[in-house]
Order: sequence, then C-alpha cells, then structure tokens
Amino acid sequence: MAENSLENISAYLKESLNPHHAKQAESHLRSIESQPHFAINLLHTVASTNLEPAVRLAAALFLKNLVKRKWVNEDGEYMLFNDDVQYVKLEILNVMIKLPNNLQVQLGETISIIAELDFPHNWGNLIDDLVAKLSPEDFVLNRGILIVAHSIFKKWRPLFRSDELFLEIKMVLDKFAEPFMALLTKTDENITEAVALNNSASLIIYLECLLLLVQIYYDLNCQDIPEFFEDNLNTGMGILHKYLGFLSNLVGDASDDEDVDVLIKVKTAIIELLSLHVTRYAEEFDPLIPNFITSVWELINTYVTQQPKFDLLAVNALSFLTSITKIVKYQSYFNNEQAINEIIEKIILPNIAFREVDEETFEDEPISFVRSDLEGSDFDSRRKSSTDFLRELKDVNTELLTGTVMSYVNRFLSHDDWRNRDIAIYLFTSLAAKGSVTNIGVTSTNMLVDVVKFFTDNIASYLTGDATPILKVDAIKYIMTFRNQLTKEQLLTTIPLLVDHLKNSNVVVYTYAAITIDKLLAMTNFADSKHTPVFNKLDIQPYVNDLLSNLFTLILSNTAPEKLSENEFLVKTVMKVLSTAEDVIEESFKLTIIEQLLKILGIIAKNPANPRFTHYIFESLGLLIKFGADKDDSKIKKYSSLIMPSLLEILGEDVQEFVPYTFQILAFLLENFLKASPIPDEYKTLVKPLLSPAVWEYRGNVPGITRLLVAIMAHNSSVIASSSQELVPLLGVFQKLIASRANDTYGFDLLQGIFLYFPLDLVSVHLNQISVLLLTRLKTSRTEKYIKKFVIFLMSLCCVPLNDTLNAKTQSQINAGFAINLIESVQQGVFQQITNSFILPTTEEFANLQDKKIAALGLSQLIVSEQFTQGSCKALLQPTVEQLCKNLTLLSGIAKGNNVAENTITGGPNATSVAINEVDLESAAYGSNFSKIISILLKPFDPVPHVQNEDFKQIRYIAVANIKRIGEMGALNQLSEFAQAVVASTN
Repeated sequence: MAENSLENISAYLKESLNPHHAKQAESHLRSIESQPHFAINLLHTVASTNLEPAVRLAAALFLKNLVKRKWVNEDGEYMLFNDDVQYVKLEILNVMIKLPNNLQVQLGETISIIAELDFPHNWGNLIDDLVAKLSPEDFVLNRGILIVAHSIFKKWRPLFRSDELFLEIKMVLDKFAEPFMALLTKTDENITEAVALNNSASLIIYLECLLLLVQIYYDLNCQDIPEFFEDNLNTGMGILHKYLGFLSNLVGDASDDEDVDVLIKVKTAIIELLSLHVTRYAEEFDPLIPNFITSVWELINTYVTQQPKFDLLAVNALSFLTSITKIVKYQSYFNNEQAINEIIEKIILPNIAFREVDEETFEDEPISFVRSDLEGSDFDSRRKSSTDFLRELKDVNTELLTGTVMSYVNRFLSHDDWRNRDIAIYLFTSLAAKGSVTNIGVTSTNMLVDVVKFFTDNIASYLTGDATPILKVDAIKYIMTFRNQLTKEQLLTTIPLLVDHLKNSNVVVYTYAAITIDKLLAMTNFADSKHTPVFNKLDIQPYVNDLLSNLFTLILSNTAPEKLSENEFLVKTVMKVLSTAEDVIEESFKLTIIEQLLKILGIIAKNPANPRFTHYIFESLGLLIKFGADKDDSKIKKYSSLIMPSLLEILGEDVQEFVPYTFQILAFLLENFLKASPIPDEYKTLVKPLLSPAVWEYRGNVPGITRLLVAIMAHNSSVIASSSQELVPLLGVFQKLIASRANDTYGFDLLQGIFLYFPLDLVSVHLNQISVLLLTRLKTSRTEKYIKKFVIFLMSLCCVPLNDTLNAKTQSQINAGFAINLIESVQQGVFQQITNSFILPTTEEFANLQDKKIAALGLSQLIVSEQFTQGSCKALLQPTVEQLCKNLTLLSGIAKGNNVAENTITGGPNATSVAINEVDLESAAYGSNFSKIISILLKPFDPVPHVQNEDFKQIRYIAVANIKRIGEMGALNQLSEFAQAVVASTN
C-alpha cells in the first residue's frame, strides 16, 4: 500500500465484512496500523456520514481494538504516534456525541479504555470537556456525555481504597458533582413534562438519561459518601424515591415477557444504589430507610411479576431487603409470625417457584440454566436471592422461622407433583444451610433440622427410581450442597449412582452429576492442616474407567466446536478425576484418553469459544503426562509421538488461543526426557521460529516460550547455538525481555539457562553487554520486583557450586566469583555499590522459603570467595557477614513459628491435588494474559536442591560453617556481639 489514505482504510474495512475476505482484510489493516495518522483516519472513517453504517461500525470496532492493543505498552509508553494520540484525545468526544447509538457505544468504550490508561494524569481536561458539553436542552447529546462519564467512573467500583483513588474521585467531584445534581433535577422536571404532554419519544430519552445518572450516582458514591452528596441526600434520594413508584403506559410493553424496558432498568439501578447506602452509609441514610422499605416492598408485590424481564429487579429488591434485615434497628419488621408468613407467601414462594420460563431454559438452554442455578456462581437468580433473604431472616429468629418454613415444606411434600416437591426441597435446603453455600459446600447447618434424615425420607428415592429430571437434579444437588454433613462411607455409596446419571439423556441431570463428582473429589479434610483430599486414588479406582468413558461420550456427542466446548463442567470433572486417579489408570486406557483429548482439541481449534473448557483440556493432558510417564523414558517417547503432531499442527495453524498452552506441554515433555536421549528433531525445527521477534509480540506466549527454550538448552544447548555469533538471537530475546517491566522475570530465567547450559567460552564474549543491560535497567527503571529477581539471580549463581545435579564444568565455572566479575565487567567497584544498596537490604525481604534459602546460602558463598577474603570486595566482608547472621536469625524465627507449609512451592505430596482444586480460580481467558497449566507447573529453579527449603538447621549449618572458615583464615575483624551469638549457637 503506497499511501495510508482514508479511501484505502474504508476499502479494507468493507472487505472485512465479507467472511471470505475478512482475515486478509484484517491482515492488510494490521500491516498499516503502525503508520502515522492511521488512528486519525480511522476516527474520520467512523465519523464519515458518506460511508455505509456497517463500514463505520467496523471502523469503530477496529479503533477500539487498536486502542486496547497499542495505546500504551506495559511500561506505560505510547505505542502510537504522538500526533495520533493527541488528535484522538482531542476529537474523539466531539465525534462520539454526534454518532448514532450503536457507534456511540463503541466509541464510548474506546474513550473508557483510553481514560483508564491516561486519566487523570495524561488527560487532565477530560472532565472539563464533559461538563462543558452538557446541555440544558439537548438530552440526546447529554446521553452521549453521560455514557462516557459512566464508562470512566464505573472503574472505581471494584478498586481497593487508596489515597491516589480518593484524590482522583475528589478531582472529579469538584468539577462534576454540582452539574450532575443540576442535571438530575432538570431530568426529573423534563420527565414530568413529557408525561403531561403524552410524549413517548422524549420520555424514553429522559429516562435513558435518568438511568445513566443513577448509575453515575452509584459510581461517585461507591468508595465513600462525598460531603456534597451527604449534604444533598434528601434532594437526590427524594427524586429517586419518586421513580420507585413511577408508572407510565408510554414506556414498555406489558405483554412482552423478555424486553427489559428503560423504566425497569431505572428501578433496578435505584435499588442497587439503595443497597449501597444501606450497607455502607446506614448512619447517614437512616432517616430515609423506612420510606424506602415500604416502597421496595410495594414494588416487589405489585409491580414485579413472574415475567423474566423483571428478574434483575426482583434480585436487587430481595438483596435490598436482605441488607435491611442485617440492621438491628429494623429487625422488628421481620420478627413476628404474621410478618414471616407474609414474607414467605408474597416474596419467597413466588420467587422460588419453578416458572414455565425456567422449565423452557432447563430444556432449551441447559448450560445457561446450570450456570444461573449453581450455588456459588456469579449469576444471581430469583431463587438464589430469595434463599439469601431467607437465611438472613433465620438469623433474626431461628426458631420462629424454622417452625414456620417447615410447615410450608410439609405442605408441599404432601403433593405428588414435581413442582410442589421441588419447592419443598428448595425451601428445606435454604432453611437447613447455615450461612451461604460456597464452593466447598455447606460448612454448618441449622441444628433444628436433620439434613440426613430428610434426604433418606424424601429425596434418596429420586436417585434410584423413576423421577422427573428436575427432581433428579434436586437430589443430586442435595448431595453436592450437604456433602460435608455426610460421612466418607455415605458419599462413596453415591458415586456409582452419580456415574450412572452420566448416562442420563437430560443435559442438566448429567451436568449436575458431573459437577457433584467434581465437588466430592475436591473435598479436603478440614481437621488436617495439610488439607489432604477426602478421596484418594484407591477410592475411585473401581469407577474410574466408567467415569471417564461416560464423560468423554457426553463431551464428544456434539461435533460443532462451539457446542462441544459449551459445557466446561464435564471436562473440569475429567480433569479432577485424572488428578485424583493419578497412576491407577491402565496404560492402554491412558493412551485412549490422550487420543480423545487431542480429538477434542482438533475440533474446538476451528472455533475456540470457551476459554475455561480449553484450559481444562490442557490441564487434563498435563495430568496424563505427569502421572503416566514420570521419568520413564520409553513412556515419555510414546506420549510425545502421540501428542507432538497435534501440538505442531496448533502452532502451524497459529491457533493463538492454544499456543501458550502448547509451549508449556512441549516444554514439559522435553523436561521429562532422559538427558542421555537425543533431542527429538521436532524441537530442533522449532528453535528458529521461537527466536523470531513475531512470536514474542503476543504477551501470553512469553512464559511458555521461555520455559521451552530453557528446556531445549538444558537438554542440548548446541541445538540453539554452537558459537558465540549463533548466540546473538537468543541474547536479543533476553535484551527485549529484561527491558520490559512485565516480562523481566522471564529475561532472568532465560539468562540463567544461558549461563548454566551453554559452554562459558561461548558466553564470555557477551558478558559485558549482558551486565550493561542488567545494570541499566537497575539504574533507569527499576521496580521492587526487578530488584528482588536481580538479587535472587546473583545469589543463585553464587550457589551453583553446591548443586551436584549440574555438570562438573558448570559447577567449577559458575560461582560467587563469576557473579562478582559479571557485574564488575562494566566498571570496577560497581559490585560493592549494588551490594550495599540492593543485595544486602533485599536479602531479608524475601517472602517464600526458597528465596530465603538461596539468599542465605548465596551470601555464605560470597563471603568465602577470593574477592571477599583478599580481593576488591574485602570491604564488603564484615557487613555481609552481619547481614547473613541477621537473615539466619529471621529464618530461626520462622522455624519457631512452624510456618513451613509450602506445598505449592516445594512440591509436597498433595501439591497437585490442592492446586487443581484452584484451577477454576485462574484467569483462564483468551487474550494477552498467560494461563498456567497448574498440573505441570514448573517449580522455580533451585540451585541447592539437596537442601530442603524448610530445613533451617541445615541452611544455618552450611552458612555458619563458611563464617567460621573465614574467621579461621583471619579475614574477619571483630564480629558484633549479635553475630558472635549466632555463630556460637550453631554446632
């Protein structure tokens, strides 16, 4: 392309709308996006009324994604040309407010992304511009401004309180609070006028503005109640109170079950704001609470119907009432039999009843049903909110509520139909569980009811006999909910029943069966400080083949990629079964499972739609390799020959969502090859692509490629380089990584591998350049993370002579003297400076035991080095010994505190099992973030593996032996009394 012109950009965008040309068109756009004025022309394309709406929308989407990818790098530096950055910030608001709604939304999100990165420090006039554009007349314009304001301010909601955050909010309030309240008042007046004039179009615009104002009201009050809003509480809340009871036939369609009209949204947002004030600012809000209790009660009883469009409003209203019950002053509202009966009849029962729409979702969208219904999920439902309300009421008067609710439970149980029995089970479950049901199940129950007896008398038969799918789900969920109240023996009897339910034709039934199996296998012993699993590999060995066969049959019953990967619960259970079964699965069956996992990967690679599903697939693959071929060369070769073609195909097809996982699996396979075995040819062919700049651009690739390169170095470094010149591309990667705040850790990992696994004569010519890069970063843009990694890196080099797992040549060449000379190669005396400024103070700050061990033993190796005892660093000897003694004392303090539970660091026997329980908490999402495969997690390099991290006695013995050694040499002056005591206390 000769010129970056508006015409060419719009042409490529038009091509991108055609599925057959979309990839090529995007490639063209990507190839020119780094040219000057590209972003400016893209914004012009969005604004151009001469272009098709679809092209303008494509431009808005591309601009938003460009800003996401390239506004700033991880170091906060602009990646676009300065002219583009300044022009976009100057004009984007002016463009946005003139656009139609669908384009307005996209540019609003773009502004939000820029504001998150630049506001307030690099976009100080943004709020002034927003306020200046607000109009007393043009509410279409105001809606655009409010969309932007809300998109900027809502980021405060989940943030932790900090001085910087409060300064930012104060700066906004100083400029925005008064215009906000004036606009709220004006909007209220306009709504009244529009209703009087019967003007539906204007009313909807005003209500849309009111909705945004309510959302911004929440934003501005989410961290603390500002003085301005406290002073104007009656004004602001007085206006909002009016709209809880506001009705108009000019808005919405009463007969439409699904369409959530703007008035419903306004009421929902108001109640969300009320809940904030009740939970956070009850003292200030107290005089207004009684009126709002009455209004919300009337709203939920008269306005809210069973229609799905009211679901979120009902959830928020129930949440508000739940918050009220926690305030002692208002508990009298709920502490009598009449009130309890009215609450159950008018609020609880209507909102836990299984509606026709729920039944439709159960049949037509089963996975959506499960996600919404699942206790502990992120999805709020009417049932879940009703349960929370009921449980809070139980804390007000347990005896009264239990007796009243049980009368309803017994009444519903007396009916034979599934709807009434479902209500009975749900009511009992809500009553019996004490506190919230979390991912670990119910930890305590209402002592006035017997959960085991209720299961035996009323539920167990649904698991073995004929029952409707919904009652079967109720029975399975009951086991999952109250699993902590059942003995291991009782739970073991349920496993074969759950396995049988994996053959059920109903999606919700078999999905809940899978989820419950997963939850059972994830159970740990609360009484055991190490949280050992309740179920071990021998417990599930009789069922493991049927379990896995049934699960894979279900997963592979769909061949469409997006449908196959929809149900991540099934593959998560596969992962948990493999984690628990460990090595009890027959070898031939393991190979079959691997083939099925690879088949699944091949299908979903065509359209990766569910990142969690993908994550669990790779976790499962990792587990099979981990437990199937651990240090067995013949098995690892067999597994490699089976897995490698699929992994290479993923890399060849550039399935970007899978690539970071693929690098981890490839690295783990090679790490388990015997060092004597020749490196497979496939790894040799990967070296050149791995060193190309393009693969390092995608941040999610960096950890996996680093690990793979280090694995290749450790196995046969000559595959990467056999001369100093051939080492240059690898050092180029190191240079790029070490300069990055986000990736510097991986730069150190790479450099450590270079020093340990390449002949030193290849590396020696580059040592000065390496040291310059390390020290430049330390001087110009150091972070706490960088300093700690830098110190541990040097201490690890010092400890290499203690590591008898490395070859003898490496042990003799890499040592404390090498670490000193590396730094001193820049300028003599530099090591002394960084020791005083960084190394000594940092060695006492490490948090985990391995770093503490390396720091202590690294210092102990430094003090016996020739440079410290009689060379250029002799002045450092005394302070280093003193610091070492201090660190040893700190270690002794940890030992006395018995704080040595580091399974996930030291790789204790339960490390994998415990970690796998937390896999679903990982950030498994497609994007720039890296998702670790927990099952094959690489432990940090340990230069002293024969000394256990928690073996403080041994660490102390080695360190003090070195202190005594140099003392005997006469190299030490008089030690302080403190240091003498440390040395004397060690035999």
